[in-house]
Parts: sequence; structure tokens; C-alpha cells
Amino acid sequence: MNIDPELLGGIAGTLTPQLPDGPLDVATVRAIDDRRRATNPLPAPAVPPEVVRDGGVELRVHGTGRVCVLWIHGGGMYLGSARNEDAFCCDLAAELGVAVAAVDYRLAPEHPYPAALHDCRAALDWCASHHDRVVVAGASAGAGLAAALCLLNRDEQGPAIAAAHLYYPMLDDRETPSSRELADAPVWNRRLADVAWAAYLGGRPADGLAAPARATDLRGLPPTYLDTGDCDMFRDEDADYARRLEAAGVPTRFELVPGAVHAFEAIAPDAAISRATRARRLDALRRSLAEDFRTW
Repeated sequence: MNIDPELLGGIAGTLTPQLPDGPLDVATVRAIDDRRRATNPLPAPAVPPEVVRDGGVELRVHGTGRVCVLWIHGGGMYLGSARNEDAFCCDLAAELGVAVAAVDYRLAPEHPYPAALHDCRAALDWCASHHDRVVVAGASAGAGLAAALCLLNRDEQGPAIAAAHLYYPMLDDRETPSSRELADAPVWNRRLADVAWAAYLGGRPADGLAAPARATDLRGLPPTYLDTGDCDMFRDEDADYARRLEAAGVPTRFELVPGAVHAFEAIAPDAAISRATRARRLDALRRSLAEDFRTW
């Protein structure tokens, strides 16, 4: 792996260097993640969010405005929370001058598929009922849920989604060339991904809403921005999904970041590729939040 040298220091504090040998399970990974977060506490947001509960789903709403970003956090479907994203969402709302609503969806394996997706669907309904324009965005597993939400919303003829922004999305439960090549990738590897899919699917076979890479019809989806790193095990499933979106007539912008591992901008925010990626994402979000946006 030709990893950008500026990312190497950040990799040391991620999950993968701390994983034990042998089989993994959800409880083991959660315990490691809890210890890791205890030694590196998350920053507090500059302004606390408004906590909204609607139909059993909690949203943490940052900022105000007529337009909204629905943010879906990552964590392999079994880690993370909307609270952990408070500082990020607060900053994003301030930079864009819009509302950012982070959904605290239910986690697997306690709540397997489709619980998280249904929570995201309820969050979309709330956002659409309170704002004129909604963009759906997420990272990793959250980006996979965002992609699934767009598919479900299309099929159910739900409220309009102005655009989808997918950052290194988790889309495919099947093996791909990059998941084989990068099975031992830093930050997120094949072992963690296997735990994620087993927890999320709960023993059921995957369909195109559980694993959007399996969806056979991508027509009619909202314009989509997608980026991933070339040292990320999700590289090929992400690139293929972007290619298929474009072939289906969906306005698509795909960015492959050289030297980038999974979650690179989070683990090394001051790296040059992290700064450039954040600037590109903000520009893309501003474009898709504009009323006259139609294509990239």
C-alpha cells in the first residue's frame, strides 16, 4: 500500500493496531473502541445541538435554515452514535450556513437490518417536513445507509432528495478485488467488515437495500457525490457503484484519493489530502444545496 506518509501517525490510534489475534465479535470490538475513545475524548461542539425525538428516532440538529443536510454516522452498523458527530456536524452547519440533522439510528446486532434503514427513512421524513431542501450524506457505513435510503425512498416515492454525498461508503457484503488485496488495510479491514455484515444481516441474505452494491436498478436516484481512497478496502465497490450510477443516467461525481486509507480525513485532519478533500466536499455540498442545482 502506497499510503500517504502524513496519514501514518493517525493510523496508530485507530482500531486495527489494537485488534487481538483470532476470531472477532461485536463485544470485543466495542470494548476496544470504548478504551480508545476514553484516551482520546471527542471535542465538544461550539453550540450544543437541539435534540428532536420523532416517532422513536432521535435527531441531533445543528444550525438552522431552509435547507438541511441529513447526516448518517459511520461505525460498521454496530459502532458509533450521532452524539459522537456533534462537533463535526456543528462545524459543518456553521460552514454551510444550513441545518445539519444527525440521526441516531439503532445499531446491530441488537437491531439488525432493516432497523437502521427504517430509522434513516423516518429521519428523512422529519427533515423534509421541516426544510425546503434535503441532502443526504454519510461516511463509511453511514454512507452505505445513505445509498440504501436513496434506493428505498425512490421505490416508495418519498420526499425529494436533492443529492447524496457518500464518503468511502460500505456497499457490498461480497468479496471484491480490493477487499482481497487490502484485507489487512489499516483503520478498517476485512475482519472488522466481516463482523459488521454478520451483525447487520443477522443471518439473513443480503438484498439491494441491505447492501446497495447488490441493487440491480440505479435509475432515478438523486445526483451523487462519492469519494474513496485508493488504499481503502472499499475502493472497488465504491468505484463500481459510481460507474453504475453514471451508466444509469444519474449525475455522478467520483473522486479517488491517492494514498488515502479509510476515514483518512478524520484520523489525520491536517494532512494535505485531508484538507483538499474537505474543501472539495464542502464545495460539492454547497452546489447541491443550491436551488438551481441539477448536475455536477
